[in-house]
Amino acid sequence: MYLDQLFFALNVTGPTLLILCMGWLFRKTGLIDDHFIAVGNKIVFNVTLPCLLFFGTVSTPLSESLDGPLILFASLVTAIIVGLLWLASALFVIREKRGVFVQGAFRGNMGVMGIALVLNAYGQQILPKASIYLALMTVLYNILAVLVLRTDKASYWLSLLKNPLVLAVLLGITGSYFAVEIPEIVANSGHYFSQMTLPLALLCTGGSLHWESFKANHKEVIWASIFKLVVVPAIVTGLAIAWGFRAQELGLLFLMMSVPCASASFVMAKQMTRHGAMAAEIIALTTIGSALSITAGLLLLKYRGYI
Repeated sequence: MYLDQLFFALNVTGPTLLILCMGWLFRKTGLIDDHFIAVGNKIVFNVTLPCLLFFGTVSTPLSESLDGPLILFASLVTAIIVGLLWLASALFVIREKRGVFVQGAFRGNMGVMGIALVLNAYGQQILPKASIYLALMTVLYNILAVLVLRTDKASYWLSLLKNPLVLAVLLGITGSYFAVEIPEIVANSGHYFSQMTLPLALLCTGGSLHWESFKANHKEVIWASIFKLVVVPAIVTGLAIAWGFRAQELGLLFLMMSVPCASASFVMAKQMTRHGAMAAEIIALTTIGSALSITAGLLLLKYRGYI
């Protein structure tokens, strides 16, 4: 029994960790470089991941893919936690770093790591529900990130309306609602792109891990990583259990909340603050630590019969 629970947890996190390590190794040996990673990330964000999300939602009725109570719960709890993180961070983070710290502590890599883990755990049948969750939470994450980083630039607000992931899910929902039939040649081509998404994205994520200024930011990086990997998932999952979520719903919520910090946090921190290196360190440390924290969390939830 215990071995079955352990194998379940390892089967969810193991493949993802292995490809991340391969990406890091390929980068170290020169098999891939910064140019490959930059282009690969663009292809994933603009082409293959939108294809995965679109075809994951367009063929499923909205009544089966939209989990309103789960998304409402996740949104409310996330907003409250971000507010509490902002207040708590004043105790040990200097003001000019607080926005980067808070973003690193709540913003997860749902589009790559989250989708990969959820599919490993529950298979393709959960993709429609995960896609809509991802799209709506991505909008919320971007709004909260803009607020904590204290920017009023219109370009960042407009970018929310042009996010390829959000647009892909909205198109998929529209196609599902009107029962649009996708031509076979288009569907087959789209599925080929979809299958590229997770291997390419995980290789690029592994290859992009850098340690530039850990000594200068070690306190903030460690605390942000602890909040991202342990404190926030524990609070959200505990509240979700008390609220009555179980099985796939709880598993989806836990995995999406437990993923490491999103690479988008580095892009925004670099553009809007002087502490982009700190954001990169949080991404690196949470990516490495997430293998242990997510496996332990899955093992505990499976052992207690919640998922």
